[in-house]
Amino acid sequence: MRYAIYARVSTDMQSEHSTDDQIRQCKQFVEHRGGFVSAVYCDEAVSGSDVSRSEYQRLKAGALSGAFEAIVVDDLSRIGRDMPEFVGLCRDLADCGITLIGVADGIDTSNPSAKIPLYIKGMMNELYLDDLKARIVRGLKGQFLRGYSTGGRVYGYKTKQILDPSGALDKFNRPKRLGCEILIDTDQAYVVRRIFELRASGLGFKAIAKALNSDKIPSPHAGCGSRRGFWSPSTIRNMLQNRKYTGLWEYNKTRWIKKSVSSKRRSLPNPPEMWERLESEELRIISDGLYHAANRIPTKKQKRSSGNKKYLLSGLLICAECGATFDVVNSGRYSCYMCRTARTQGANACSSKRRLSRQVIEENLISNVVSELADPEVVKTLCSMVNEKLTSNTGMSQSRIQSLKEQDKTLQVQIERLLDSLENGAELPSIRSRLAQRESERAGIEAELAMAASVPANPIEVSEEWLQGKLRSFASCVTRQEDKIPILRNELRRLFPEKLRVSIDRQSEGGQIKVSGRMSPLPILVPPDQYQSIIAEQGLEPRTRLEALP
Repeated sequence: MRYAIYARVSTDMQSEHSTDDQIRQCKQFVEHRGGFVSAVYCDEAVSGSDVSRSEYQRLKAGALSGAFEAIVVDDLSRIGRDMPEFVGLCRDLADCGITLIGVADGIDTSNPSAKIPLYIKGMMNELYLDDLKARIVRGLKGQFLRGYSTGGRVYGYKTKQILDPSGALDKFNRPKRLGCEILIDTDQAYVVRRIFELRASGLGFKAIAKALNSDKIPSPHAGCGSRRGFWSPSTIRNMLQNRKYTGLWEYNKTRWIKKSVSSKRRSLPNPPEMWERLESEELRIISDGLYHAANRIPTKKQKRSSGNKKYLLSGLLICAECGATFDVVNSGRYSCYMCRTARTQGANACSSKRRLSRQVIEENLISNVVSELADPEVVKTLCSMVNEKLTSNTGMSQSRIQSLKEQDKTLQVQIERLLDSLENGAELPSIRSRLAQRESERAGIEAELAMAASVPANPIEVSEEWLQGKLRSFASCVTRQEDKIPILRNELRRLFPEKLRVSIDRQSEGGQIKVSGRMSPLPILVPPDQYQSIIAEQGLEPRTRLEALP
């Protein structure tokens, strides 16, 4: 019998051997059953409430495709802690005739009496997360009311560990920590006061961000992973709305929930009666008058949606220097593309402050795309790639077929020997169990060979004429009519799997602009229906490199 093993740990703070221990326990169970492990799936540092786990999704796909007959886990909480997902998985496994086994739980779904404890265990696993969340919120609320930090960083403040004065030790034999005291950071507090004063004097968010970047003052995000550490208008706006700088600290204003499908978190507001408030003059950085003066100036509303919907290359161009997208500045015949970082954060954040004429760069890029698609070498290469992929996916390789036939012969010999033992009077339960296992394995191999035999040896090939027709139909939709731009923009998204990089050659006279990227004409092709799903799943590597010089 073929078994699949699944293991999972919730966080990277758990023992690095935790998944190894789970897999070892499951393998011992499978060996005791007399089966063999056909697949092992392992998710590292992923919560059980996340239903989009990569290895978990592979496990489900393998179960639906019949890659194994049973799934073994150390305990059922490893499968997940989302009750609706757990119930749906159990139903799907039952429909496919696949057994789910929890070694530590002692639950085996092949036993009809296991249904009640199975669902009780699934409910307990979900309630564990709810109880854990309630205890964490309760503990953080107590720390907040005692004046300690509840986590997170606030620009302008720092924390200091407070140890138990009695000298007590925690369970790890380290000095017991009571909490982290919040203190004002003198250097950052000066920057905070400067931001509020500049805003109160009439400067906008963008102007304040550029002023701080020109003075090379590190932003709150400096040193945080991939962030570049420059001030942005959104950072300025959020700081100006933060009441903590007036000494008013609030807790439990929002709660976080996870979407069951995407597992992404989103915040929801809590009712005011659930809020906790503390006022501390010791943590005040600015006065109430300065706070109200800075927030009294009306914010200019900007129209964001029109840029992403109206223009051809919106969201497709990125800056080669800082990685930010190019936005459309102005409108009409004088509209142009410009790096968002250089526009909103200043030249210190990104020196690519050139404005690119929208009409010039769009026409230049489209002409390059059309000429590239018309290149006979590109058509020939694409045709070869498509036919090669179709051939490799429509039939089984001869080496695989030969290996299956050899396995079938070996199993046939083993079955004959076991039958001879039974005919000679060796009536042992282990012999009958091994015989059933060998027959099951042989049946699976015979089914795979029958499936390979049903696939045509010579699949339909894509011709260069058909391919050229599809490419010409794409090129024919290139037009400057406004009503056709959304159609062409969607086709460009499919044509370029990665965004186009815009760079400036500063050594050339006038600073020549170059737009470069990888182009894959394959996604815009619509092959015959029987091969459409194959091409959509495989996604061939882009082979064409496009460079345009507007």
